[in-house]
Amino acid sequence: MREAGHNVNGDSGAENTSDAGGRADAGGTVDAGGTVDADGVVVMRLDARSGGVDKVRRAVAKLLAGGRWESFGDDACLVLSELTTNALLHGDAPIEVRVRTGGAALRVEVRDGSRVLPVRPPAGGDALTGRGMVLVAAASSRWGVDPLPTGKVVWAEFRPTDTSGEDDVQVTDGGVAVRGLTGIRGVRQQTRPVSGSPSSSPGHVVRLGDVPTDLLLAAKNHVDGLVREFTLAASGAASGASVAVPERLAELLTIVTTRFAGPRMAIKRQALGAAAAGCPRTPLELVLPSSAAADAEQYLAALEEIEGYARAARLLTVESPPQHVAFRRWYIGSLVAQLRAAEHSAEHAAGQNTGPGPAATRSFEQYLLDTLDVVVVAQRTAERSARLQRVTAALAQATTPEQVATAVVSQGAAVLGASGGVLLVPQDAGRLAVTGSIGYGDSMIAALRSERMTDRLPAMAALRTGEPVWLESRRERDLRFPALAELEPTAESMCVLPLFAGERTLGALRFTFDHPRLFDEDERAFVEALAAQTGLALERARLFAVERAARERTTLFAAATDLFTSTLETPRILEHLVGLLVPWHAARAAAVLVDEEGGVQVVAVADRADLTPTATPLTPTALTHHAKTAKTANTAGTTQPASDTLQPSAGRVTQPQPRLGSQGESRSFLGMTGQPWDEFDSVRAARPVQRAVADPVGMTQALRTGRPARSQDGARLALPLALGGQAVAAVGLVAADGHVYDEDDQRVVAELVDRATVAIGNARQYEHERRTAVTLQRSLLPQLVPQLPGLAFAWRYLPGSAGALVGGDWYDVLPLDDGRVALVIGDVMGHGIHAAATMGQIRAAVRAHTVAPTRPSTVLTRLDAAATRLEQGRTATAALAVLDPSTGRLVVASAGHLPPLLITPGAPARYLPIDPGPPLTAGLADYPETSLTLTAGSTLLFYTDGLVEDRSRPVDEGMELLRSQMSAGGSPDEVCDRALAAVARPSGHEDDTALLAVRFAGPPR
Repeated sequence: MREAGHNVNGDSGAENTSDAGGRADAGGTVDAGGTVDADGVVVMRLDARSGGVDKVRRAVAKLLAGGRWESFGDDACLVLSELTTNALLHGDAPIEVRVRTGGAALRVEVRDGSRVLPVRPPAGGDALTGRGMVLVAAASSRWGVDPLPTGKVVWAEFRPTDTSGEDDVQVTDGGVAVRGLTGIRGVRQQTRPVSGSPSSSPGHVVRLGDVPTDLLLAAKNHVDGLVREFTLAASGAASGASVAVPERLAELLTIVTTRFAGPRMAIKRQALGAAAAGCPRTPLELVLPSSAAADAEQYLAALEEIEGYARAARLLTVESPPQHVAFRRWYIGSLVAQLRAAEHSAEHAAGQNTGPGPAATRSFEQYLLDTLDVVVVAQRTAERSARLQRVTAALAQATTPEQVATAVVSQGAAVLGASGGVLLVPQDAGRLAVTGSIGYGDSMIAALRSERMTDRLPAMAALRTGEPVWLESRRERDLRFPALAELEPTAESMCVLPLFAGERTLGALRFTFDHPRLFDEDERAFVEALAAQTGLALERARLFAVERAARERTTLFAAATDLFTSTLETPRILEHLVGLLVPWHAARAAAVLVDEEGGVQVVAVADRADLTPTATPLTPTALTHHAKTAKTANTAGTTQPASDTLQPSAGRVTQPQPRLGSQGESRSFLGMTGQPWDEFDSVRAARPVQRAVADPVGMTQALRTGRPARSQDGARLALPLALGGQAVAAVGLVAADGHVYDEDDQRVVAELVDRATVAIGNARQYEHERRTAVTLQRSLLPQLVPQLPGLAFAWRYLPGSAGALVGGDWYDVLPLDDGRVALVIGDVMGHGIHAAATMGQIRAAVRAHTVAPTRPSTVLTRLDAAATRLEQGRTATAALAVLDPSTGRLVVASAGHLPPLLITPGAPARYLPIDPGPPLTAGLADYPETSLTLTAGSTLLFYTDGLVEDRSRPVDEGMELLRSQMSAGGSPDEVCDRALAAVARPSGHEDDTALLAVRFAGPPR
């Protein structure tokens, strides 16, 4: 055992002589660092930037090496490291280390300017500070603390032998004795004066009451760990060993370590004393100046801010546990309140103030209970806020009333614990739409839908008055709404809230509970907030729907225009119109057309019931594609418009032809009565109509007045299609069950009808112009086939299809006076009446200049001059051949026209090898002639480019296709038909086409 000793004055048991083993001279320097005072003691002065611990360790090791105390070198270095570290962490400058090697013991001392005593943790404790003093007590023979006028000195001695059964620590101060440095090896249980009590005067006694000792120690040790981390970080930054602490964090940690250090250490000593005495609770009592209140508030504020750094993992010290935070706030708040109250009392006693008396301090347990109340309320509010936030987030993504209802009803019922919930939206005719529900059966949903605004029911009351309805018990339910007991017998309580967007009522939110429910102020506020969010979401969904509908209508109208203009047939346009109306705007629809005699024909019928299970209505985008396809196909010259093969999937579209009514009878439109469309079946069967039947749809009225007609219940609508103030057609609609045609619906239908009317007007105008042009052109072509010996003729003229007016193609057969025959075919570029008129003039010029014995080249030259004088600005091509039936000799010249095709028996068809000259009106008249002799049975086919050329096929491919498919045999008529079939030239081709076939039977015998 090491020798026990007592030293009150700080120098007992130590000799003031330098040992021979020490390397110090009195009044000189020591080569390991430091100086030697007059007593031969080695003295080293330190600061935070000097790397003090390493400096002391190296100096002591060198000082003791090879001397009397060399065997104690490791222990001395360990003890001095701990004492120096403690001084640097918790003491004040100046810090001074002394080593005395003379005398019977090796003595080491660390002096600093702080009077705060070092602390040791209780036996078995887990404190982060104070453990170094355990090492000091274990490594030294004895240790102690001596007060100085300007601080303290902590010392330890090392002796060769121990004669005492226990070690001592001596702490002397003139302050209040505090028990609490026992239970650790080397420390007896004794009462010692403790430094660190408030030195300010006057002081106020602060009694905080008793708190659990374990909690007190744990809370203080957590703060000590924070202080230790900051001190080490600051020292490391000063020496360059680590990065600098952030400026704001350094400010906060400085406040924590300096502003409230005295009271904090005093509380910690009281906790250590209670722990050493085995007391489970520690009574806290301090004597503090009034100024400590401000320091305490700054200390608490700094710790609260530091917690943010701990949460963000910017510190090694973890975030304080909630119980530590609660304790800290309690004792700081109580301490400040007592100091402020004591100060007010002192001022009052001095007549300076008449403020409140001493503050009553809540116990820590009462503070926890009060805090628990606040936490519970805050938690309940936070939970409801979180649920409201979840509902709000779900509502933010909802773009339809159904999505809004799904979000609010499910979430709201879960939050409130409701047995059922529903979102109701008023509809036409005072009905309610159920956009979403939970917890209700089909019968209950049907009952809600059948409610009327005049019913004495909760939802209707909320919608009528704009006020919430709160029913908290069965008795209140039966008293206010007797009908509810039969409608919903399991409902014992209920809340119904109207939904608003500005001044407009959008609907009602209804929750049912199968148990009595008291709606307190907070719960009502929550449900009202839920209703407010729902109203905003419904309005947002409405605006989305308006914007989406406007966009779709724009697309629909554009697509409808393309679809209507894809055909030039009035019945077909009406079919498209009916196909658009069903099922988007009607459950059933029909269209009638006024014929030239004033009769009425049903031209299109559509019924939603005829939709196949897999059929879906075309979307506006698909409709646009369909319309463009139809229009392109029609323009390209297909046999029928594309709409014939691609019908809108709106239902069955038919074209009954018989007129409605018989001659001499009233032609009133048949009413839509009995089974749907029975009357149209009678029309299709062409059964005579014996009497006029009422017309609920109103098409008869629309045709007669030229104005729209609407039934009284709003479920039927009829609109006329008028041209020049005269109704030429009408369309009738029947709405789906439960729907009526409002103003917005009527605007959409009217727009579609207007566009169809324009298309019909254009079609009629085009058809009129086309008939005029075709009549003119046909009048300009040969009407009778000439009868000439040895020759047979056939010709064809096919006008261009819809979208291309008549053109300038022509042909002619001119018998000459010398017995020969002139064969002519030509094509005036362009279409329309002007092209046909130019063609007539050129044909007349050909007839005037083709006389015997004129040559073909001469006729074309004169024809070029004549065409130029017409000043029509149109180019024309022509081929002129003169055939002698008596010999079969043929002379051909061409003005830019395609060569004739010669079909000879026993040989492949071939084109005549002519050398074409420039087209007519080119002003470069030079037309070489080609001569050959036809064999008996040969057929000569003249044609225009409309036969062999179109948008999808070049003229060279068309000519080769025609040549390869033609063979000898058959009459000229059959040759023409085979030519049209060979190149797949139907009657609906884009360009007009002319053919002239001449069969040479052979010279007469």
